[in-house]
Amino acid sequence: MSERNWIVVGGVVLLLLLWFMMDPQLLLRPPPAPVSETKRSSGQPANPEASKQSQDKGSLGESPTSSVDRDIETGSGKEVPNEKIVRFTTREGLRRFLAMAPPGSVLGPLEALNAARVKSGSWLGAAVQENGGTVSGNFYIRVPEVPLEIRERGDTMYRPVGKKALDLIGAEGVTSAWGNGVTVALMDTMLEGMKTDGGETAGHGTAMRSLIAGDSGAARGAAPGVKILGFPVLDAEGKGNSFALAEAIIKAVDQGARVINMSLGSDGDSPLVRDAVQYALARNVALVAAAGNDAVNRVSYPAAYDGVVAVASVDAAGNHLYFSNRGQALDLAAPGYAVVAAWPGGKNVEVSGTSASTALVTGAVAALLSQEPGLTGKQAAELLVKYAKDSGLPGSKEEIGSGTVDLARTMERNQRGIVDLAVGGVTLKEEGSVGRILAGVQNRGTETVNSPSLEITVGGERRKFYFGSLAPGQTASESMTFDLFRARQEGGLGAGAAVEVRGDQRNDNDLWSGYFRISKDK
Repeated sequence: MSERNWIVVGGVVLLLLLWFMMDPQLLLRPPPAPVSETKRSSGQPANPEASKQSQDKGSLGESPTSSVDRDIETGSGKEVPNEKIVRFTTREGLRRFLAMAPPGSVLGPLEALNAARVKSGSWLGAAVQENGGTVSGNFYIRVPEVPLEIRERGDTMYRPVGKKALDLIGAEGVTSAWGNGVTVALMDTMLEGMKTDGGETAGHGTAMRSLIAGDSGAARGAAPGVKILGFPVLDAEGKGNSFALAEAIIKAVDQGARVINMSLGSDGDSPLVRDAVQYALARNVALVAAAGNDAVNRVSYPAAYDGVVAVASVDAAGNHLYFSNRGQALDLAAPGYAVVAAWPGGKNVEVSGTSASTALVTGAVAALLSQEPGLTGKQAAELLVKYAKDSGLPGSKEEIGSGTVDLARTMERNQRGIVDLAVGGVTLKEEGSVGRILAGVQNRGTETVNSPSLEITVGGERRKFYFGSLAPGQTASESMTFDLFRARQEGGLGAGAAVEVRGDQRNDNDLWSGYFRISKDK
């Protein structure tokens, strides 16, 4: 090598050395993960039009490095090892593929969606491509888990629901006839009466059934007269897969289900489950699914799909549970903390999370269908979303959707002359050195109210606000500031809200009072 070449090489080495000294991680970082051929060949983007939620990161402070958050954002999820799902544009394409697949490689066909569950292998790509198909992962689905701290000390944070679930969703007038003539499909673990040995979630399906259709004892649902079709898509440990879920949705629809309850979720955006959802929606079936308990700014699948009622959780006071997933895809909320439910063996337990909330909403849909038989499942679900109890607080949509389900208000929507102004919700915001108590109100009656007032109490101070008028369903909010430094030194402060309007016929929702604990450590 010439002297000139040695000088060039030496210069390059020196530049690399200086680069490494400035940022060693530039040379130590692993290469980016390759794009999945499975996802690319499926022809489905990470944010399909069928998905309700924006994939932009929210502003609620969740860490972008969380593995669960990342999975839900991209729809990548966790796949069942050594398995794939294949989908074809025609039935003939599926049949040709099945005929040429190696013996033992096909784990199950789903002809209604021109799909099959198969074992992975080098043969797969060519066989699928030759018959005009696409490949995607078979994602795990699971019972949404509740954080350990909620199970251990949730009562210090939230107000338990206990046996009051029906009262809280406007179903206190339930009769044995509610639900008559309606079939509900329950996608869950095996129900009591079947084999339920195994994991701690083996009774999950039985608990959800009681919150839909329980008709005696402490565990009761809004639709005791329904017919329940149980589909054990989850094992005793509370795990299943997207192919089994899609297959069960198709079977449920074909067997006459008008409502499908899915107290489960997945990080994976499955094209096959999305197709199954569309199959059900095209036949006017209501689908209700859990938003998830991951404390992230993304709603789990299948709740995230357009047309599926995505359900969040609140406590007995209507407060959003921090672990209940947030996002624009949310539709409704329902009680979900320490709800009394049935368990195999004649036991009662307290269940928490979006699973329980989902079952309560499903019961409300079924009850409404039985009382208004002219409605389709989709229409009943849409009405419950429209007539939910809104908190009236800014930004609440990403926590509780349209609000907490209110079956009574929905059933009374066409009854003229109801005057009902309510305190929707009260919350505390910290803005630097200033604290703020916000209170929301909603007109839950069927008549416009004129000159309604809202009085907010913070500590020993009171202030009254007046609104010109509020149409049925309309909300408004006001706020008061307080000395945050002083409140921290005292460990918190009491607050209250009261509404007043002439002719108010329902006073049980006119007042709110509570105490906000504020940490001294900040």
